[in-house]
Amino acid sequence: MADLKRELGFWDALTIGAGTMIGAGIFLLAGVALEMSGPAAIFAYLIAGVVCMITASSAAELATGMPTSGGDYFFVSRSLGPAMGAISGVGIWLSLTFAIAFYLFGLGEYLSQFLPITAFWGAVIGGVLLTILNVIGAKESGRTQVVVVLILFVILGTFSVMGVFHIDASNYDPFMPFGFDSISATTALVFVSFLGFVKIAAVAEEIKNPSKNLPRALIGSVALVTVLYVIIVLVIGGMFKQSTIADVRDPLTTAARTILGSPGAVAVIIAGLLATLSSANASIMASSRINLAMARDRMVPNWLAEIHMKLLTPYRAIILTGVLALLFLLLESLEDLAKIASVLQLYSYAALNIGCVVLRVSHPDWYKPTYRTPGTPWLQILAAIGCLSIIIYSGTFAQIAVVVLIIGSLLWYLAWGRSRVEIEHALPELKENWQELGFSMFTAPVELHESEFEEWTPAIRALNVNEGRNVIAALANPEHEKALLTISQLIATGKEEGGHVTGLNMLKVPFQTPVSTVNRMLEEQKPVRESIEEISQKSLTETVDEKDSETLASTTFESASAAAHDIFKGLISETEERKADMLVMGWQGGFSLGRIYNTPVQRIIKDLKSDLSVLKDRELDVIKSVAVPWGGGLHARLGMEIGLRIANAVGAKLRVIRLVKPGTNIKNEEEELRQRIKPLAGDFDMLDIIVKESTDITGGILDELEEHEDDLLIIGASHEWGIRNVLFGTIPDIIADRAPCSVLMVRRYVTEDWKLKAVEGVKRVKEQLGMTSSPENN
Repeated sequence: MADLKRELGFWDALTIGAGTMIGAGIFLLAGVALEMSGPAAIFAYLIAGVVCMITASSAAELATGMPTSGGDYFFVSRSLGPAMGAISGVGIWLSLTFAIAFYLFGLGEYLSQFLPITAFWGAVIGGVLLTILNVIGAKESGRTQVVVVLILFVILGTFSVMGVFHIDASNYDPFMPFGFDSISATTALVFVSFLGFVKIAAVAEEIKNPSKNLPRALIGSVALVTVLYVIIVLVIGGMFKQSTIADVRDPLTTAARTILGSPGAVAVIIAGLLATLSSANASIMASSRINLAMARDRMVPNWLAEIHMKLLTPYRAIILTGVLALLFLLLESLEDLAKIASVLQLYSYAALNIGCVVLRVSHPDWYKPTYRTPGTPWLQILAAIGCLSIIIYSGTFAQIAVVVLIIGSLLWYLAWGRSRVEIEHALPELKENWQELGFSMFTAPVELHESEFEEWTPAIRALNVNEGRNVIAALANPEHEKALLTISQLIATGKEEGGHVTGLNMLKVPFQTPVSTVNRMLEEQKPVRESIEEISQKSLTETVDEKDSETLASTTFESASAAAHDIFKGLISETEERKADMLVMGWQGGFSLGRIYNTPVQRIIKDLKSDLSVLKDRELDVIKSVAVPWGGGLHARLGMEIGLRIANAVGAKLRVIRLVKPGTNIKNEEEELRQRIKPLAGDFDMLDIIVKESTDITGGILDELEEHEDDLLIIGASHEWGIRNVLFGTIPDIIADRAPCSVLMVRRYVTEDWKLKAVEGVKRVKEQLGMTSSPENN
């Protein structure tokens, strides 16, 4: 079954959470928090941070036990039943929508400092643009998100460090001027600054090694942001007198101007723009996933979950969320927007913590978490009580919003969802266990399930021309699909047995589109799958008709479709999941430095745990002559194996080209080379070994290719493959660019084995010192 691949690592997941949290909260509310509680406002951030870290741990357990899209809503509905799920789902969606309005409010504030517009119209313009961008699927990539978060941390980190030297300790007296009650109210206000970390759990099925990376990313992102918030509040509180903080419009920018002058103020404003844009955009994407998860359960009409066939985005859900966020701007109260967004999320966080306890003691068969949160049930109960306590201090307007949410959601569930929703949840098992065990079920031993995720680290594959290979052909350009499938078939076919070829079509989808939706789309994508199958069978038939080889005919074809937010990460993940020992890709265009530098193939070369071949197709059709330059290295030996496989399969001549320095004994080199490749070549009798003198490997190989009409050149990666301005090495890149025939560049997968590295290192040093017969490094 095709699905989204696990393509997010720890840092990707961490930045998803941190990038969503660092929004308008700290930029716009730090001054308000200090006005409400004085320097003791740091306790408000610490309380909120501790509650969120416990909730993050609970979310990590739930996400490893139920790794699917939907986040908070899915967890609550499966633990506490559909009625609570309805309240939670609507609450989370509205919380995100109010948060979007809050972030847009901040965006407008910063835009008004650059452009001749009011904050309100800046927020409206930003909201309209972000909604349109999400509808058409324009999105920041994982790498962009990492860059944005790094920029924010650099700017805010510099502000914090430099600000310490401008603190006046007398401004901390009194430290808690308005008592503890003010801290509770401030916590309700600033809690919006922590919204977003559960978004990591919403993409749990896309995270590598989730049993480790999920809890680390969830808890780590909250802890990191909490420390940053506390330092920033301490710096601002120490730079302004408590009697004047209320008169400062933007304390963070004003403090930055005091510390670093105008450049500091500009840097903070830029950081504010990036933070509010990133948070608003992330919240729009998260809200669309909540809508789709509820529609999947039939909690809301399927009409809302409609996916645009061309843009592949849930456009109706996005437009609805965007319109509501713009309407919420009419409140024109930053504090009201913040508190409503906070309390709606607080209710869901309380339900999430209780849900974690319920699933723990119910232990239904379908719940098998690979991470267990410590301190259950007491920490979860404490966090839930903390969430509800903060709501009590949030003010009348926010409390009314929670009551309206609960009543409205229950009425909706009774009127619409009750007769339609059929989901499996933990309450029946909870009731049975309570009747049998009572309170002792809270102290019963807990089973920790082993992670189903297993990182594949294959050993170095031994060179062998007899056995079949498992090859994936990445199909992208229809003009070259036949050549890729043909080459893949020939590589997969051994001398004694056939192999397996998977023609893989990768579908790039927007982040707004969740896993379940992509699965359904791929199942419905029959025309694409049929076209791959047709090309595969056509390639097989034409090759077999030409050679009538039973072994070649035994190589099987499979067509597959897979989806990924990042095509190249998806290819790596798909190769590992299928345990393929080679990935075959095509290369279009030239090999200019700029093109090579910008190609994502560099990332595949770095991270792929299998052999890699890249075909530069120059109308490859009938293969009668194959040329393989020989340098003796790991990658050259792989090139020799592939050359023998192809020549064996189609009855082609194999020319092995060895270039040596002038004055080298040609006969000795030829005999030595023949002996080195004999174990691999066996009784293959169409082998032609050419040893020629040359002072330049690149020129020598190109001259040899001009003299003979070879159909395919197979060349192994050279030692510079890891340098950023080359693809497979300077020599292979130049030859592939200038060769008159099709070129297959190959790179052998090697592990971090020190013995292997030592052998290759000695060989490289000898070549650089001129202690070998080679004219230059190859």
